Amino acid sequence: MEKRTVLAFALVAIVWIAWLVFFPAPDQTQRQERKQQKQESAQKKVESKTTPPSQVSIGDTQTNKQEKTIEVSTNKYRVQLTTKGASIQGLNYKERNIDLVVTKSSFETSKALDFAIHFNDDEFIQNSDLNQSNWSYSREQDGGVRFYTTIFINDNPIRVEKIYRFNDNNYYFTVEYRLHNVGNHDVSFQNDSLIVSPGDMIGPNLDFHNTYNNLSSIFYLNGDFDRGGKGGGLFSSDDPIGHETGEVSWFGIMSRYFLLIMIPEGFTGSGVVYDRRENHGYRTGMYMGMNMLRAGTDISRSFRVYVGEKNKDRLAAIGENLIDAADISKWIEPIRYFVLWCLFTINGYIGNLGWSLVIFSLLTKIVFTPLTMKSMDSMKRMQQLTPKLNQIKEKYKDKPDVVQREMMKLYKENKVNPLGGCFPMLLQMPFFFALYSALINSIDLWDASFVLWIRDLSMPDTVATIAGFNLNILPLVMTATSFAQQKMSTVDTGPQQKMMMMMMPVVLLFVFWTMPSGLVLYWTLQNVFQIVHQLIINKMAKKKT
Repeated sequence: MEKRTVLAFALVAIVWIAWLVFFPAPDQTQRQERKQQKQESAQKKVESKTTPPSQVSIGDTQTNKQEKTIEVSTNKYRVQLTTKGASIQGLNYKERNIDLVVTKSSFETSKALDFAIHFNDDEFIQNSDLNQSNWSYSREQDGGVRFYTTIFINDNPIRVEKIYRFNDNNYYFTVEYRLHNVGNHDVSFQNDSLIVSPGDMIGPNLDFHNTYNNLSSIFYLNGDFDRGGKGGGLFSSDDPIGHETGEVSWFGIMSRYFLLIMIPEGFTGSGVVYDRRENHGYRTGMYMGMNMLRAGTDISRSFRVYVGEKNKDRLAAIGENLIDAADISKWIEPIRYFVLWCLFTINGYIGNLGWSLVIFSLLTKIVFTPLTMKSMDSMKRMQQLTPKLNQIKEKYKDKPDVVQREMMKLYKENKVNPLGGCFPMLLQMPFFFALYSALINSIDLWDASFVLWIRDLSMPDTVATIAGFNLNILPLVMTATSFAQQKMSTVDTGPQQKMMMMMMPVVLLFVFWTMPSGLVLYWTLQNVFQIVHQLIINKMAKKKT
């Protein structure tokens, strides 16, 4: 096969491998296999110590109370608490004026951050009666809000308290759980543990069926960051609940731009549990060890709750092991921040991120122009060597090793690098991946419009949906410019390479079809600038002749 054809295939392979390294799919088969093994192990451990479930009931006086709301405002959040379930039914992230309680979704969700207590797995998946009852409440002197109610475990009364405390200057608040045995009998809990969970969704309100807007359960287990996947995979279990055992340092939910994380204070969990059902929320809970609650005694457990952006500095200020939740590749991160700095610096003068991206694309084209010129010169000299290369192939057609040796000798004599044409593209790949990372993770680029039908650079530029198929315009424009650019610059060294170079735009069409429109715009602009550059060179060459 022609060497340049092999190089073209290798280049595509490099791009794909790099893509998989920097942006792995959230639900990979190997991860599902590993999770399945952990689930089986966890289930065996649970079954080995399972005790009959306690009978838990809510007093009638709680279910008959009228729901009330309590407003709390800090420098970071505007919070609306409700006595129903002692939950947060509204949380506004003041810095960006974004509501983080999901109220618009086709998923079956609680539509609240309930910070619920569950007494067993069934309650976890079906929702606890405590979430449906109205709790009593009182204001604390420190500005906190204490909710309390009474439940009966095997007819023994237990006072349950949930206390929220907010601080003006922190991107987190605390939730404390207290259980006080006010009865005359000792109470034990199923498997010596309770489950606590923050809720099942975190905003902002988006189309969560879109690939880029998917949520996930997240947790830090046994010293590693991990995610809980939904069902439906080849190696996945039919169990609606996923289990992981081990030391839990934190757990929560990740959306495209925001995190909701609960961090135990002074203790760790013994495992995590998460909802695996399709079209349901992403409730993620932690098994919290609970010894026998003696009559007249109480147990208290407290959590810090981070609700905010995927910001490494803010996460590190709370705990170093939270940094992985920022979900940014450490290899691409420095270039990503450079790209964002360039875009926002330009935007400071332009006032439109779409036009800022156009200028950024032009600047990168100018920066890489010397390399492009060398690439074009290399391709031109390769074209001049084509007759001699064909002679070598014909002369030594039965001796492929000799063909390779003679070709390399010819390249060396004429000071031609067969890889020279690929270098500019390879050098631009880090910027390409950095821009992709910025577009999918940076909230500053969310909902950034450009012109005409391009209303959000962070999403595909869909103009219509026909029979479930999204019609996007920019990928078609990109493919057309790719064909034109290839036709103008491809060196005629053989039919195989020519076919390969003409197929690449088609391959890229499928790759870019669901990409953020900002990324497709960048690639399209690079094609346009290269076409203009080639036309100028051709015109100058004609004048010389």
